[in-house]
Amino acid sequence: MISRSLRRLLTLPRLLLLVLLIALGTVLHAAWPFFFYPSITLDFDIPAPRPSAVQDGNLAGVAEVDITPAIGLPKFGYSAWARSANGFRTRLKARAFYLHGAGQPPMALVQLDLGAGSLPLQYAVAERIAATTDVPAHALSLLVTHTHSGPGQYLGSDFYNVFGSQKPGFDPALFEFLAERISQAVIEAYRARRPARFASGQSEVWGLTRNRSLGAWARNHRIPEQQWTEELAHEAVNPRMSQLRIDLMADDGHFYPAGALTLFSIHGTAIPAFTRPYHADVWHWLAQGIEPTVKPLPWRFVHGTVQATHGDNNPAWAAGLRGDREARRIGTALGKQANALFHQLENELRDDLHTAVASRELDLLALDDDQRHGLCERPIIGAAVAGAANGDEVFPISYLPYLQEGWPRTLFTDGCQGVKQWMLSKLQLALAPARYPHRALFQVLRINDLVLVALPWEITLESGNRIREAVDATLPDPDWTVVISSLANGYFGYATTEAEYSAQYYEGGHTLYGPHTVDFLSAQSARLSDDLFRQGNQNQHPGHATFVLRSHRYWPEPPPSRTWSRQWQGKARYMTGDTTHESYWRWRFHGEPAAALPLHQPLLAILDETSGGMLVDDDSGDLQLLLLEDQGEDGALYEVRWYTPPEPGQSGGRALHILAGAAPRLVSPIF
Repeated sequence: MISRSLRRLLTLPRLLLLVLLIALGTVLHAAWPFFFYPSITLDFDIPAPRPSAVQDGNLAGVAEVDITPAIGLPKFGYSAWARSANGFRTRLKARAFYLHGAGQPPMALVQLDLGAGSLPLQYAVAERIAATTDVPAHALSLLVTHTHSGPGQYLGSDFYNVFGSQKPGFDPALFEFLAERISQAVIEAYRARRPARFASGQSEVWGLTRNRSLGAWARNHRIPEQQWTEELAHEAVNPRMSQLRIDLMADDGHFYPAGALTLFSIHGTAIPAFTRPYHADVWHWLAQGIEPTVKPLPWRFVHGTVQATHGDNNPAWAAGLRGDREARRIGTALGKQANALFHQLENELRDDLHTAVASRELDLLALDDDQRHGLCERPIIGAAVAGAANGDEVFPISYLPYLQEGWPRTLFTDGCQGVKQWMLSKLQLALAPARYPHRALFQVLRINDLVLVALPWEITLESGNRIREAVDATLPDPDWTVVISSLANGYFGYATTEAEYSAQYYEGGHTLYGPHTVDFLSAQSARLSDDLFRQGNQNQHPGHATFVLRSHRYWPEPPPSRTWSRQWQGKARYMTGDTTHESYWRWRFHGEPAAALPLHQPLLAILDETSGGMLVDDDSGDLQLLLLEDQGEDGALYEVRWYTPPEPGQSGGRALHILAGAAPRLVSPIF
């Protein structure tokens, strides 16, 4: 309810003035990067990969590489409400899965703890791995978690490099870092290939997600408003958890669990806006959830976790408790479900592997009319996007007329964008269509009876149902599992149904290409699937491309080359948690500048000083590093936190180690 004093404050003239000031600020914020930032040109000409060796059986390999970038970068997902990273709570990962059936095209599926895919990043990785692996560009798929606590500035369009984060511009240094690290993951998975067994299946998970835009979803089924209950919000979700299990043959001739790729529909938003550390969100805890029964394994187990159709499906955090505790609770519960499914698949493992790949890149600005299926000729962002999604509202922006959800246009609705209120009205036409995302990579990948449809849109629940039904209708028999993965290889905003679009909630306002986007995606996905199963593998990946992007470097310049020193600042302190934050031990130390601290390398560990054994490391999600003050060439002040530790007084000869890097190892007093 809006108070009486607030109603007096928000009189019509003041409202109009506030909206005008916001519009003016938005215009200035939108325009200056396009005028003043330099352009960078990315040219790709992907060579043919190395020939595949002749093989009798089926091979697979898995690998995990850390992709946590430098301190100080803008973060993607919450746009203006994001904050630059000051460290990490959990690390960000790339997890690669190499699959090669005998006589079939090899493929690599890569899970990334990033907010979205990127077409130039897909090209860059394909180019880098060509000389070392046999994976062709069209059979490389970059799949993501959609965490909102990862970096931005690596995407394939000026529009999202400017507006996806709180700071604008494509960062070439970040892009090179990501391309190199992700390529390393694929190469390591390729080199680790061995004879393999496979199984895939699904289970249902309820109670951990809810539909955040229930009013828009309800229009699909004409459900009256009086039935929009919290119970219905928990039912209007995609409960399917899909999983591919991979076991590899060890040197002793026996097969052991090696990896799993799990897909589920949940936004990476349990960690809210305005938080600073990098964080994989619920996906970190989900990825940690599988516990193979065989221990020790001959290799490190790799569990990749990626989006399915999450567009309107949020984590079901407890009211008022959103944050680290709820991210752990929800992610851990999902991990238990993934673990149960993994063990159910043990009895279904089989030696045979049948794979097929279809990839087709389309330029949405150059399609013939018979390929558009109602898709608008140019993209337009809606005013409802400024109002933010349900659960992410910011006062007063999210509550203003025109910006608030549920304000569809009622006049002049006969254009292609229909009822969408245009952000900045016709001024938006000043931004050329080519500045928006327009080159989309569609992929359909078959792995035995699993059919993975990888699309660069955020797909809502009902949109996913319709795309899945369209693809399923092209398959030769009914025994297939079709799974849609959102945000793969690029980012195009949302895909809502026509009914959802008509409500103009956040998702509808963020459906760039108009109310028939799902008609287009369904038709193009079905066409690609039909071509794959009727004609065989489809390679319509150009292999060469040029991207011209407005750029700005945020990656810190390296400090002078020298050996830095570290010193403790005070004693360890135990901090009691509250309803949203967990208890932790806290240390502070002075050390090298932030630019000299490589977050993608091991940095922190708690050791038992008696046995020398590792108690916890910074892969666990329990050790956090935060920059408190960057003092330039004088170094920096940091804080380390150990979450969910033993209570004070339960000393076990433990010590915190800050591992050697640009400065020598620093060991705390025993606590």
